[in-house]
Amino acid sequence: MGERPLEIISLGAGVQSTTMALMAAHGELTPMPDCAIFADTGAEPDYVYQTVADLEELLPFPVYRVMKGEGLKSAILASTEAKGDGSYKGRFAGAPFYTTSQTDLGMGMLRRQCTREFKIEPITKKVRELAGLKPRQRAKPGQIVARQWIGISWDERQRMKEPRERWLQHRWPLIEKHMTRGHCLEWMQAHNLPLPQKSACTFCPYRTNAEWREMKADHPEAWQDAVAVDAAIRNGVRGTKEQLYVHQSMAPLDQTDLTDASAGQISFLDECEGMCGV
Repeated sequence: MGERPLEIISLGAGVQSTTMALMAAHGELTPMPDCAIFADTGAEPDYVYQTVADLEELLPFPVYRVMKGEGLKSAILASTEAKGDGSYKGRFAGAPFYTTSQTDLGMGMLRRQCTREFKIEPITKKVRELAGLKPRQRAKPGQIVARQWIGISWDERQRMKEPRERWLQHRWPLIEKHMTRGHCLEWMQAHNLPLPQKSACTFCPYRTNAEWREMKADHPEAWQDAVAVDAAIRNGVRGTKEQLYVHQSMAPLDQTDLTDASAGQISFLDECEGMCGV
């Protein structure tokens, strides 16, 4: 732990966090970050991993990749494997899949814990390591050991959320500059940089029909991955034996009518942690 807080970018490798990292590299956001941390869920589309690889070459500060266990996808698939006694092998990772019965959320959707468990927790663990905090060691009262930059843009500012850890401080540089997602794309174009795409697990339910159609048409490997996970969760996971789906229609993803613009699919604006889709 040094005399100043570490400046750390939470890198989702989507439009906003990629722009934020490159703006810092160009000196348009200060101070210069000490590093960026990418939480790999093991379930991102190939283009996200390519963006991370590109940033590792472009940024003047290191990019650390972190992962909890074998990743979210592996955890979900393990939770669908039944033992001989009818129980399940793995522990369910808490993804917000749709269910045929009502839940405590009141909308037929499982509680979302995947963001906290597979993004926030591994990033926080790495921040503690970089700050020199040993396991179970506490920072001094009132001490801020790290400032975490989060790529939420002005048009999604309702997603801002303070950290649970008292020694950690959140900062939202794009909101400071009133930059929307569209402004981020304009900045990338103005600097002749390839336009990044949305960062999200292939099977994440936080998608509109238009986004599912785009995935199916432009990213067939990601689409097939989503279809496979959707099929795997059909007969339940550890913690629930209800049929589960990645799409609100409660139909298999590869049989769902994705032309309905009024289907009511939720989007990342409904995801309050502010760590996904950026």
